Amino acid sequence: MTRHMPPVEFKGDDGDDAVEVVTKSLETLQTSIDDRFKAMETKADTSKLDERLKKLETKANRPAGDGKEEKPEDIEKKAFNGYVRNGLQSLDDVEKKTLVEGTASAGGYVVAPEFSTRVLQGISEQSPMRTIANVMSIGTNEILLPKLVGNVQPGWVTEIGPRPVSEPSFDQQSIKVHEQAVIVPISQQLLEDALIDLEAFVRNHVAREMAKQEAAAFVNGDGNGKPKGFLADAADYLKIDTKADGSKLVDGLMALYYSLPTEYARRAVWTMNRKTLATIRLLKDGNGAFIWQPGLTEGAPASLLGRPIYEMVDMPDLAAGAYPVAFGDFDTGYQIVDRIGIQTMRDDYTGADNGIVKIRARRRVGGATVMPEAIAVLKGIA
Repeated sequence: MTRHMPPVEFKGDDGDDAVEVVTKSLETLQTSIDDRFKAMETKADTSKLDERLKKLETKANRPAGDGKEEKPEDIEKKAFNGYVRNGLQSLDDVEKKTLVEGTASAGGYVVAPEFSTRVLQGISEQSPMRTIANVMSIGTNEILLPKLVGNVQPGWVTEIGPRPVSEPSFDQQSIKVHEQAVIVPISQQLLEDALIDLEAFVRNHVAREMAKQEAAAFVNGDGNGKPKGFLADAADYLKIDTKADGSKLVDGLMALYYSLPTEYARRAVWTMNRKTLATIRLLKDGNGAFIWQPGLTEGAPASLLGRPIYEMVDMPDLAAGAYPVAFGDFDTGYQIVDRIGIQTMRDDYTGADNGIVKIRARRRVGGATVMPEAIAVLKGIA
């Protein structure tokens, strides 16, 4: 006999139907959640954010004076140009903020946005002594050059007559080397941020300035801590006097050319500065022909009386007591000695506490006249 269970009915504590109880609970939960969201929206004040967004949108949509949108990089260029032209006071607050990397006069210009990576340098003129003099490398701080001061004296003899005895005599000349050096401090940040390879630029610039200083010493150096220049020994050379006003300059140049022994003259060159060269270019011989002649090929030096002319910026102008023109075999007469070529070293340590990198450079070189008889000079007189 099968028994049937009576249907089960769910009742609440107070006798309510279970479906109604669940429905009522869900409605209560939904109401609570809605109330909490409303409270959060009331608590979070977004009015300031909305206002700021509106201002930014207005600014972005506003055209510039010429109808074009002004880009950030345009502001940077404008600020930099304004500073270069009229100084810091000419800039507004926004433009001033773009000039924040370093001090402009100490290198800040090279980190300006979108400017040329070429650094403009003034011309550094130098005399071409290394081109015409004798150059040798040595391994010590001094070189002793043997010098023949007395020649062998042969004689005429008979078939069985006595033969003369003669020996050469020698002396020696010392040339010491001297040192050039410089330390260039650069901030670490400037090296990192510069648009150019600033370290390579500094190395090249130092080498150029050392060459300029060296060349000046080869002409006028007194030998104290530096090479002795060839004009320091001008009193020992063959000298031809000429009027300082230039009235007898052609005669003086002719006499100077023929004063040098033939063996030296066939290898000799003229040296003078640009001002003296300009004066000589206007001179004519007795037949009305210019004594100065241009080089036969491109890059070849001009010539005077058939011998090359080398412009030397360190030589003096034509004046009383000065030696404005030299004519000589400098390969025989002047010796340059190199001990150490230009050396550069990057020092990241000794200035690191202050954010400084030091580029150190040095060289050792010497020079002196060794054969005064191979050089002749023109001397200005009143």
